[in-house]
Amino acid sequence: MLCYKLIRSNRKTIQIQVLPDKTIEVRAPKNVSDKRISSFITSKEKWINKKIEEKKEIAQIPVNHFYVVGETFYYRGKQYVLKSCDESVKKSLVYLSGNNLIIQTRVKTPEAFQNTFIRWQKERATGIFNELFEECWLHFKNYYPKYEKPILVLRTMKTRWGSLSQNTRQIPAKMTLNTLLVCSNNNCIKQVIYHELCHLIHPNHGKGFYEIFEFFVPDWKKLKKELEDLFIVKK
Repeated sequence: MLCYKLIRSNRKTIQIQVLPDKTIEVRAPKNVSDKRISSFITSKEKWINKKIEEKKEIAQIPVNHFYVVGETFYYRGKQYVLKSCDESVKKSLVYLSGNNLIIQTRVKTPEAFQNTFIRWQKERATGIFNELFEECWLHFKNYYPKYEKPILVLRTMKTRWGSLSQNTRQIPAKMTLNTLLVCSNNNCIKQVIYHELCHLIHPNHGKGFYEIFEFFVPDWKKLKKELEDLFIVKK
């Protein structure tokens, strides 16, 4: 028997999704019985197993860092080498210099480097994502003016680049973007934003969804691969 996470909401159909970590997520209407849901999943078991096999083995997003001098990091699609500043400082900070990512901390330990870097990464992501989200939204709204602008939330996630949560009780919808997207370039980030905006129209990944998505991002497959190649470890 397949194990799955069941999410009930005010929807009309049952949806099955195999996530990147190979877990199964089932979305169903509130008034559909557990027996009917179980029967539906059983009827789709062959399809589910095929999708599970197709999923790439992943470690996590991104590869674990050790936060030691000489280690490489990605920021906005470019690779940088971590360097430590030997100067005595009262306030921790991070800055870029050439191909180097300089971290200044009072205590020179991996833990101090990690805390300082993650705080800097989140601060940068907030400004960059809000700017790109606004750009994508204005373009999207020109073609689909009836939809309301989602609320943007940033969170570090291990298996998703982004998600869109919407139901009748949550107006407007909530778009969550993975903070770690700041490691990639603007086009890759916008690809994720448009992906989630298209879910305002089509909650599922059907033909209609991809027709709209490809209109906004014709080269989304290339950008998706570029993004995955930055972070995902293939086993």
